[in-house]
Amino acid sequence: MLTFFTGNIFCTVEPGHIFVIGGKSLDGASRLNINLASGKGEEAPVPLTLSVRFHEDMIVRNTSHDDGSWGHEEREDNLDPFTVPNPMIPGDNFKVYILVGDYKFHIAVNGRPYCTYAFRTSLEEIRCITITNDIQVVSQIDHRQAFPTPYPPIQFDEPRLAFSNDVPKPFSPGHVIVITGIPYGNPRGLFIMKFTEGETKKQALHFNPRFEPRIIVRNSMNDSLTFFTEERDGEFPFAIEQQFKLAIAFTTEDFRFAVDGNYFGQFAYRSANVLDHLNGFKINVGNGLQLDITGVDHMNMGIPDCEGFEAYSHPDVAIM
Repeated sequence: MLTFFTGNIFCTVEPGHIFVIGGKSLDGASRLNINLASGKGEEAPVPLTLSVRFHEDMIVRNTSHDDGSWGHEEREDNLDPFTVPNPMIPGDNFKVYILVGDYKFHIAVNGRPYCTYAFRTSLEEIRCITITNDIQVVSQIDHRQAFPTPYPPIQFDEPRLAFSNDVPKPFSPGHVIVITGIPYGNPRGLFIMKFTEGETKKQALHFNPRFEPRIIVRNSMNDSLTFFTEERDGEFPFAIEQQFKLAIAFTTEDFRFAVDGNYFGQFAYRSANVLDHLNGFKINVGNGLQLDITGVDHMNMGIPDCEGFEAYSHPDVAIM
């Protein structure tokens, strides 16, 4: 199934940040573009594109500008001496690492060094990530800090992850995440979105829509990794094979949820200073459900109570 991804990143890019982008290309893929862009529009400048040309057996690197023009393509320039021009294979899973250095990007593919690419614009121009063309699955859009101190501090290898979205700094009241996705597969399936704390597996938020029965379980864990009492109230807002937009707002006291423009409910924080320890979120699926995540937008409303955040989840509201 053909898909795409577009989303605004958590914060301004700085030296020491690293992006980890994972997915799977289509069988027989011809082209796949991974862009660190300044906006979502087709005319927005792109400080870094990785254009995978499967038929040419090459990953082209380039930058576009305000006037829509592209610079000089880098094809064989600055390749690692032990790499091949295109280590990606159509129909296979891939993982791309983009480490932001002082003057250039350091790029690795599938765990091996690939190339470097000197900055041609300021890092402040990078505001979003887009993945287009022959992409089947997007499973990982992690934005982490590698220097001066790693954040998140430790990465656990979790099997069966459908999607991962780490962030490079703690959350603050006023932050909103808008997640766009399409569930398909078993109509009795489920998915679980987890926000964990610091270096532990302790879940500060366990958000679990279950399509049969039609409920959303919310919960959290104590320090012994035992769940507290579940919360299950609220009308079920999701449907199989229908796109949804889920907004999660972070206030001074609770998580708040809205789906497709409608307020769903809240879940009070159960740990002290919980926002200082959240790493981002991860999603698992179960009982034969599949979940295609096509967008994750981060924004800060500038007001701690996030009043009016529901509007960002409306299907007709475009987050630019």
